[in-house]
Amino acid sequence: MDSFSLGERPDQIEANGRDLTFKNGLDTMSSIQKSEDLINSYQDRTIDKSTDRIDGTGKLTNSRGSDGGTGISDKCIEKEEEDIYINTISNEILNERRLPEGCTFGPLNNNNNHETSIELDDHNDFSNENGNGKRIIWVDFPIGSIENPIFFSSKRKFGLLIVATLFTCLTALNIGAYSIGQESMMKDLDCTRFQASLGNGVYQFGFAFTPLVLAPLSEEFGRRWTYVIAVFVYLLMHVMMALAKNLATMLAARVLQGCSGSVAATLVGGTIADIYIPADRGIPTAVFTWAAMAGSGIGPLIFCWVESNASLQWRWMWWIQCIMIILLVIPILTIMKETRESVILRRRAKRLREERGLNDGGRYTARYEIGKISFWTMMKINCLRAVTFLAVEPILLFFSLWMGLAWGVLYAMVTGLTYVFKGTYGFSTNQVGLAYIATILGASIGFGTNFIQDAMYRRKVNTVGIEARLYSAMVGGLCLAAGCFWFGLTSLSSVPWILPAIGIVIIIASIFPIYLSGFVYISECYGSYASSALAAQSCLRNCMAGIFIFIILDMYDALTPRWTCVTWGSVALLLSSVPFIAFKFGPKIRSKSKYSKLLMKEEQEKILREREGLSRV
Repeated sequence: MDSFSLGERPDQIEANGRDLTFKNGLDTMSSIQKSEDLINSYQDRTIDKSTDRIDGTGKLTNSRGSDGGTGISDKCIEKEEEDIYINTISNEILNERRLPEGCTFGPLNNNNNHETSIELDDHNDFSNENGNGKRIIWVDFPIGSIENPIFFSSKRKFGLLIVATLFTCLTALNIGAYSIGQESMMKDLDCTRFQASLGNGVYQFGFAFTPLVLAPLSEEFGRRWTYVIAVFVYLLMHVMMALAKNLATMLAARVLQGCSGSVAATLVGGTIADIYIPADRGIPTAVFTWAAMAGSGIGPLIFCWVESNASLQWRWMWWIQCIMIILLVIPILTIMKETRESVILRRRAKRLREERGLNDGGRYTARYEIGKISFWTMMKINCLRAVTFLAVEPILLFFSLWMGLAWGVLYAMVTGLTYVFKGTYGFSTNQVGLAYIATILGASIGFGTNFIQDAMYRRKVNTVGIEARLYSAMVGGLCLAAGCFWFGLTSLSSVPWILPAIGIVIIIASIFPIYLSGFVYISECYGSYASSALAAQSCLRNCMAGIFIFIILDMYDALTPRWTCVTWGSVALLLSSVPFIAFKFGPKIRSKSKYSKLLMKEEQEKILREREGLSRV
């Protein structure tokens, strides 16, 4: 395990710790302040009592009566109270000092107070024998602790990113591999072209709906175990595909492949957010996006040679992918550590309760345990909120439609590229596989645009706000329409094949900034509600991609590739206005949004808390 001390990693602490350790620092300072307040309170109380009991001549008096016996009795009572008070102060200070690092005393747990009342997940009693509430001991990360995912070493972060991105790449590679092997599968399973195309469509629908339940799953079991279970299910479904004897078995395997593979498409973004501060997330997110888009071209490039070999063909594509996944399982089990903060702190709190019980004057509790709702309730809320978001949030709805069109065109290209280059230009299977290099090249060019967008964002964010995320999306929207027109108008046998290939490069390169900018912009628009907003966007986007896969070949038959792509280009040109409208009127639209108002209120409260903390410093 890589480790570092505060002295060994000052650059990272300075960069990451300024905002992220602020809460821990305030907790520690609040503990010190609490002890000082107790002592000051005791001193003030002693002074007040002395004033009551000593007159101007210096003689002891009693304001509650002139009887000497009563004064002596009161003096004994007050002395006993003072002894109890001093013992309480001493116990508070001593207990605070012996708490584990990162732990601080919180309020008394009161079953009538919903903010501090919690349900126990073990057998510890939260009340003392007199029925009074026990004090909460907040469990947090020690300042600069390497247990905190944000302070993982650069080497560990890089390892997590690579493993997660490889999983993403394998799930994207799957779609292209299925497309290139579809011809031999149709002969083997004796199915029609439409029936075979259902396989990629239902795979996308698995991607669409599973993210709605992934947030509750990762909250309950942690990200690591969600990855582990998903990769094993994904592997088993590949075995099922390789052994499939009929269409029903194949479709069942494809649905479950989509459900398990969606973990790589959805959870990786959360992992990146866990280990990188916002300013450092640009490149990791771009790498993840590149893997998701380029992987769909890498699949056909690799497996065209398998499909063209009569002794291998489609079944061996799945066996080879099984080997790839097995090679990925090892780093997932060894490198992929838990990164979700709430899960780590809940586990630490539970461990401290088991080890120390109530011996330290309170119950160890993670803040995430306060008001924690059940798994099924959380799942219900996530699903309903996603639908509600699409119904009442215009920014989310139109961005989702636009990104859905872009994603649909991407997978229509992946699925229909064989149709164009085989049917129009007479390419062999191997030559068609090489044509998918255009997809990889387009994704790589799109990756390069991320650096330009980041530079523009840093220059303009202070004046423009979060709409500075949309510069590349505005250009990308226009380029997507242009690319569709280019590909459609050049997909003719009389035109050299290189020209439609260039059109593919333009299309894929333009989809990259549309997806990436839209993803980040929605996240910043909805803040703490971003997971629900992104789940809604992902659901609609992947549903549209699945529909495009179902209809693409029939559209090519009915309209020809030329007019099919011109139709897409016209719709893309219409929807390219979305980022321009958001750039111009985004703040005004958000000001009328229920969830944006709640978010702005949360941000204002956060600023007030930070100012209060700084004033105490």
